Amino acid sequence: MQRDQAIKLAKTDARKALAKALSVGDPWFRAQALSWVARFTDAAPEPIAAQAANAAAACDDDYKKSAVRAWEIAALAERKCHKNAKRALREAVETARQVQPSASRSEALLLLMQAAFMIDRDTAANVGNALTQCCPISDHWRCKRAATHASQMLEGKLEPRKLFW
Repeated sequence: MQRDQAIKLAKTDARKALAKALSVGDPWFRAQALSWVARFTDAAPEPIAAQAANAAAACDDDYKKSAVRAWEIAALAERKCHKNAKRALREAVETARQVQPSASRSEALLLLMQAAFMIDRDTAANVGNALTQCCPISDHWRCKRAATHASQMLEGKLEPRKLFW
């Protein structure tokens, strides 16, 4: 798969990885691959992260448009581009709030919260608050699970997902 090839190349040859990432047809996978390149490039990550955001915007529903931005946000945060990471997070959370049904909304917000931990705990807590506000646990078992995991992460009992390895 082209995404996996781009991800593998990202750590060793960002230029080839970028070319491979840009050729990925599916917007979700293209956004992920570009985020990996942004994370590991020696060049400025912001322009590549912007391309990842554009790929996310080309996805066909609000869940995909918001959730896949977790990789972009984490890449920017890990590269210490916190201002851009926070801006991207605000945009993604705004889109995630529109996701239907609430079960999918909770999954998108939980993924974004995990990326937000790469910025700082307070930012992650803000996303956690959005999750609990707009995804009532009575709506679906996924909402309940997301709220539980969010709480456990904020309490330090559960590690946020690592988006890059």
